[in-house]
Amino acid sequence: MGRARAGCGTSSGGDREGGLSPQPWSGRRALALAVLALAACTSGNDDDDDDGRIQTSLAIDPLAFLGDVRCSNEPGAIRSYVATLTDESAEGGPFTLASSPPIPCTSRVSFTYVVEGHEYTARIDGYAQYAEELTPAGDETSGSPHMLVDGAPVAPRWTWACPGPDAADDAGKLVAKTGVNVVVQGCAALSGPDDTQRAAIVLDPASALGALRCGAGDREVASFDVLPQGGALAPVLGVGCPPAEPIVYDLGVAAAGAHVFRLEAKNAAGDLLFGSSCFAAASAGVTATATCDPLSDTGALELDLGALLDAEQLACGAAAASYTATEPLPDGEQPGTDAPPYVGPVPCGERALLSALPPGAYTTSVEVRDAKGAPALLAQCSGEVRPGATTRAACAPR
Repeated sequence: MGRARAGCGTSSGGDREGGLSPQPWSGRRALALAVLALAACTSGNDDDDDDGRIQTSLAIDPLAFLGDVRCSNEPGAIRSYVATLTDESAEGGPFTLASSPPIPCTSRVSFTYVVEGHEYTARIDGYAQYAEELTPAGDETSGSPHMLVDGAPVAPRWTWACPGPDAADDAGKLVAKTGVNVVVQGCAALSGPDDTQRAAIVLDPASALGALRCGAGDREVASFDVLPQGGALAPVLGVGCPPAEPIVYDLGVAAAGAHVFRLEAKNAAGDLLFGSSCFAAASAGVTATATCDPLSDTGALELDLGALLDAEQLACGAAAASYTATEPLPDGEQPGTDAPPYVGPVPCGERALLSALPPGAYTTSVEVRDAKGAPALLAQCSGEVRPGATTRAACAPR
């Protein structure tokens, strides 16, 4: 069976525009991949034997298949690939070799122990994930072409065939030659995303810091949690402050609409200190940048009496003209010598917003009055205020 050996340097094609940042592998994973790939990091030719002779091998260079696909950290770009060779001359019919491990899109991979004179074809699967985010199905050394991310299957976004299906019979054949490192050529794209229609959102949590600072102090930001609202997108938790890079949500093809994110900032002890909201309008073929409100350590309580009035069979008008609310205090906190201020009168049908409230549980006393100013209904509205968020209070008669 053939084995893959991964080159350790960047492609000989030179630097890519918007270069890909290297991502570290864990020690155990690096060892496993090295066992599979026979990785060799030397200053000379990666395909040399110890005595200086070139091994018989087939090499995949990203420059042979990338074409117009960008290898970078940018949204929608390729970041890694998996190569699979098939021995078309094997006795008994074509035989597929073990696939390479995930390879950064800046690096070559070489297959050694190929058979001299045999003809080979290659399939390249390209991924938007970094190489260290992908795990072959089975285990690190399985040689499977199927990849997992956090244990879940992930499909390649691009595929190439080398040589391409339209190549002439004698054009671009990949034939192993003794003592030669044959570089694969003649690759053609089989599939890829319709990038003209893909939508993405880029969110930089640091844009909400304002005058706040990253650090390990009690009132400094150590990490962020990004919580998309609505359940369509996955949360991203424990993002360092400052973030290593912005968060990118790939929304797929022809995605459009408004997206709201809850941004929470915590200190080194994990205490929630600040919060804000971020907004982005997605449209097909566009990478939108989310706009974040400044982080705040206070929140707001919103009063909406519509459901309460319906339940009590009160309609806005003569029977219910306005309401007032006592500005709440957090549970357990006693008012000072001055009476708590009132909010209102608020016209019936309109909402009241009690803002700049420290985090905590609040209960607000509400009095609904008729057109003559007489009390028509007494109620209590309760809610848990979180920093940088507006909480809709739940109201009930008392």
